[in-house]
Amino acid sequence: MFNKNISSFLIDATGFVLKYWFTMPQIKTKNFESISAFVGFSNFVRRFLVTQNPKYICFAFDESLGTCFRNKIFKDYKANRPTAPDELKIQFSLCRELLDIIGIKNYASNKYEADDIIFTLCDTNSRKKIQNIVITNDKDLYQVINEKDIWWNLANKKFSFNDIKSNLGFSPKYFPDFQALTGDSVDNVPGAPGIGKVTASFLIKKYKTLDGIFKNYKNLKLLDHGKYSRVADILIKNEKIIYMSKKLVTLSIIDEIKLSHIRVSPDHRKLRKFLMKVGASKKTIEVWDKFISCQ
Repeated sequence: MFNKNISSFLIDATGFVLKYWFTMPQIKTKNFESISAFVGFSNFVRRFLVTQNPKYICFAFDESLGTCFRNKIFKDYKANRPTAPDELKIQFSLCRELLDIIGIKNYASNKYEADDIIFTLCDTNSRKKIQNIVITNDKDLYQVINEKDIWWNLANKKFSFNDIKSNLGFSPKYFPDFQALTGDSVDNVPGAPGIGKVTASFLIKKYKTLDGIFKNYKNLKLLDHGKYSRVADILIKNEKIIYMSKKLVTLSIIDEIKLSHIRVSPDHRKLRKFLMKVGASKKTIEVWDKFISCQ
């Protein structure tokens, strides 16, 4: 499905750190109250490098909760998300430091989200004819998948462009238009009240974009003996909210991000010193030693 020599693995890192934060047993040290999420993430990174042996790889982190440019568009964007406790923030920093030490590029921004970072890298890579393998559980990233790319949750779902198009019933590039109609409760995006996924899917399949839908709303009122007359009224009444929602779910290119990939080049001595400082177990350090010796 992909050629590792011409593919770039782009990893939505925040989701994986949170996964281990919630699922790993407590690992406490004298230096930090807990390093459970960090240990889980470091094991994930090492396993991924061993099993996939990527030539090109990059991680994207979220550090923009409450400070994202989208909060200027809609102040309540992601207002339902709790702020990370200090203990977790420390472990996020440790995860990024680990990646720096082993030579893996990673990005974060207080203005943009990880999705924007991945979208930017996908766009850059596509221009260079490099295939993108996007590692995530987030369906919002469907929209970054181009014809040669892969969306993969590292478990039971590995979707090509055509798979996503078949599942949705429309091209992934129209996913923001779809979400603008349905809204997104996870990110507190309002959408159109009263329009669910089935109706939104029908509208996007028929008219492609929001512009296409609003251009044809009069025809929509007459469609199927007036079946969609109520939908047309909802659209007109909530036009501003719907277009605002599209701004919230549409990803942005970040000009300052230029590099799309980097080769793994671990600094063995620095890594060992870092793991000891963090308070990693002897076994964890030995496993990383073995990994580094094989590089």
